[in-house]
Amino acid sequence: MILEALHFTAALATSSRRKPGEIAGSVGLWSRARRCRKAWGPHEENCQAFVEEKVGQLVDRRSVAVLGSGLLHEVPLEFLAKSFQKVTLYDLVHLPSARMKVRRLGRDNVRLVERDLSGGLGFLMDDGAPDLVVSACLLSQMALNAPEPAAVVRGHLADLLGGPWMPCLITDTAYEIRNRKGEVVATRDLLGGEPPPPAFRAWDWTVAPYGEAARETETVHRVIAV
Repeated sequence: MILEALHFTAALATSSRRKPGEIAGSVGLWSRARRCRKAWGPHEENCQAFVEEKVGQLVDRRSVAVLGSGLLHEVPLEFLAKSFQKVTLYDLVHLPSARMKVRRLGRDNVRLVERDLSGGLGFLMDDGAPDLVVSACLLSQMALNAPEPAAVVRGHLADLLGGPWMPCLITDTAYEIRNRKGEVVATRDLLGGEPPPPAFRAWDWTVAPYGEAARETETVHRVIAV
């Protein structure tokens, strides 16, 4: 709890938005990621590998925008910084741990921008379209917090997949709660009922292993990469 409190205080002091609710949510995610490092490892490796695969398909590598950069666990930050002239990381909040990770790179081509991404992606055109736009496990989070989740999902997919850039979508689409016998005891769609686009890759992500959210169940998300 002490670490979480210190992280919250530091984030509140450095955030341009300074909204306690947003910061508390990000600190909670940071804390869970620390506890579940082993369970989350395969998911993070899959995410980073898919982003690198997308970069390999590009001819021009001038600029990349990462939407929902979060804890910087799901994007290969050093690889992007070496591959592009400009890397812009967007999220509601960038915690001190993420800021420190960027500083440790020792490169001046990486920029952190705190922004609410639920209002569309038109802002990406302000400095010219990026060559690659990565939506990193953002979509379900925006849907979760929206009064009309299906509309948010449709809008984000239309903007991301229809823009003048190569899109890279990584999102969880649903989850299952399983008991120790492997039986599914609950499920939930995470995209507001909207069908996801066809995936190039898909995998399971154990977001809450046994003992994290409940002693006798685990929560497993289905993730697609497009």
